[in-house]
Amino acid sequence: MTRVAGKPAVGPFKARLYALLLRLRVRLISRRSLRTAIAVFAVLVLTWIFGQAGVLDKLDRAGSDIQSRLNPAPTDGTVAVVVIDDNDYRQIFDGGIPVNAERLIDLVNDIAKGGPSVIGIDIDSSPHQFAETAKALNCNCTIVWEREVEEVPETVEVNQELKLLPILGGRSDLNNARISSGIPILIDDPEDGTTRRFQRYFGTDNGLFPSFTTALTSAYAKEKNLASLGSQVATFSDQELLIRYSGDQQGSHRIQLTASKLHELSQNWKPDASPIEGRIVLLGGAYLGQDQHKTPIGQISGVEILANVIETELHGQVATAPSRLVLYLLDLFEAFGLILMFHFWPFRTAIFRSVALIPLVAALFSFGVYSDVAHFGQFFVVLVGLLCYELYEHFRRDQFPHLIAEKKSGHH
Repeated sequence: MTRVAGKPAVGPFKARLYALLLRLRVRLISRRSLRTAIAVFAVLVLTWIFGQAGVLDKLDRAGSDIQSRLNPAPTDGTVAVVVIDDNDYRQIFDGGIPVNAERLIDLVNDIAKGGPSVIGIDIDSSPHQFAETAKALNCNCTIVWEREVEEVPETVEVNQELKLLPILGGRSDLNNARISSGIPILIDDPEDGTTRRFQRYFGTDNGLFPSFTTALTSAYAKEKNLASLGSQVATFSDQELLIRYSGDQQGSHRIQLTASKLHELSQNWKPDASPIEGRIVLLGGAYLGQDQHKTPIGQISGVEILANVIETELHGQVATAPSRLVLYLLDLFEAFGLILMFHFWPFRTAIFRSVALIPLVAALFSFGVYSDVAHFGQFFVVLVGLLCYELYEHFRRDQFPHLIAEKKSGHH
């Protein structure tokens, strides 16, 4: 009988039995592993399908919108807004389309008397009548004009070639050191038409061209010698960025004046006593109900959205929307976290542990995606939505059939 050093001898029968048990164990483990692998693969595929159905996208939009309404307003109010309302449109501009070029230049000169750092004009100046009136501009500050495109696309992509229209009637003798332009396209969500995102650069027939807000922020950074801000907005990104709305629909932290009020004030103020001195002043129209947009904080004008975008840039709070990978990971948490909790633990225990776990997971996702916990609320809403969905599924699968059975037995 063969012996192995340090081990007792094993007879032929026991050896064959051990070998049989070993093969059986390996087979059972392999089958179990195979079943587990199949189950995990099925959950991964179903999770991906669930994500493609758009449920998480809707939850993410809801979380982002709630976060926008909770965001505190900036305290410094660097951006001031001058709006041409219905009254101004009739009395100052005589209700013409396009707006009277001479009157618009006069209004820009009135703003310039207040000593702003940069003036942004969100009004189309491509008509030929602006070519002559532009000579009357009397401003020592930088002016950024909106640059219209021949056709606004339904979807915005960086590699497309938008055809640019001229500014100031196509004048070619402009002072490029003081006059620039940018594309004022706002990006609406195709699902619900809400404006939540912006883009810094667009592909055009003249190469990459800055957005209106990027041109304004760059000009302000140059005027104030803010190198970090200038390099921030100069960084090209092909991603759509999230607008950090202040949560205040009226923009009460901003100076807001009508064109007529601005004209009245400009007759008497001195630059050192001007409320718009050193600020970015945005001039835009809100007449005839035009240029109104749906946003997470309500219906506001395009020029007010532009103000929110600039404030997002100024305060360094630019962020990208969560990627498909992040949303997929949230889906996996729902699949392998919440579902397994309700499967292995009693209903009340599962609810208690889910409620305790969700804030931690929301904070981890916020820090992992944005390197801070400021977006905690956005992920918290998504996770609470997933929990509500799981509670609904649990009730539909387990509790509802049980109630039906009890009702039937009661009738019998």
